[in-house]
Amino acid sequence: MRTHAENIELYLSSGGDPRLAKLHKTSTLQNRSRIVYLLSKIQKLENTSEVKIPEEKIITPDPEVHIKPNPERPKFIGEIMQYPVELHSTYNETENLWFKYCSLKLDLNQVPPAEEKKALEIQNKIMDLFKRFDICKKILDHYLVHKHILPTESKRDFENFTPLQLDQERRNMESLICRRRQTIKKMEEDLPEESDPVFNRRLSSLNHKKEQLQEYILDQEKINKLLHN
Repeated sequence: MRTHAENIELYLSSGGDPRLAKLHKTSTLQNRSRIVYLLSKIQKLENTSEVKIPEEKIITPDPEVHIKPNPERPKFIGEIMQYPVELHSTYNETENLWFKYCSLKLDLNQVPPAEEKKALEIQNKIMDLFKRFDICKKILDHYLVHKHILPTESKRDFENFTPLQLDQERRNMESLICRRRQTIKKMEEDLPEESDPVFNRRLSSLNHKKEQLQEYILDQEKINKLLHN
C-alpha cells in the first residue's frame, strides 16, 4: 500500500492540481481519502482514453473541494496514544464526528436565508450528531482525568421490545439518569481532600456511579435509535 506522500507524488505526476496537493499535504484521515479519490479519478480517465493526459491539463475538482477547507484534527481530544486500546475506537469516532460537524457547519453557512427548511434539516443533523459526540467526548475526558474507562456501548438487548415497551423503558431511563446525576453531584460536593484516608474509597464509589450513569445514557441512546428506525 502506498503512503500518503507517495499518493501525492503520483497525483502530481499524473497531472493533478498542485494547489489541491498542497492543501491536502498533511497526512490526516480526510486528506488521505481525498487524495486517493482525486487520484482514482485521474487513473479512471487514463484507463478509458488512449490519449495521454497532457501535463499542463488540470483535472477540474469537485466544487466542494474549493468551498470546504480541510478541518484540522480537533486538538481538544489529544492524541490517540494517550488512551488505552479499548478507547481507540471511541477516539476515532469522536474525530470522525468532528469532521462531519465541520462539513455540516459549512453546508449550513452556505444555505440562502430564504431556504429555512433546508437550514433546519442541517441544524437537526448537527444536533443529532452532537448527542453522540458528547457521549464519546465525555468518555475520553473521564479517562484523561481519572484513568478510568467508562462503558463505550450499551450491553442490553432491546430487539424484542415492542414500541410501547421501548417508550416505557425510555421514560424509565430518563428518570434513572436524572436521579443518578443528582447523586453524582452530591458525591462530588462531599468528596474529601486527597490527603483524607477515605478519599480513595469515596472516589472509587463516585466512579462506579458515573459508570452506571454512562450505562443508562448508552441504553437510552440505543432505545432512541430503535424508536426512530
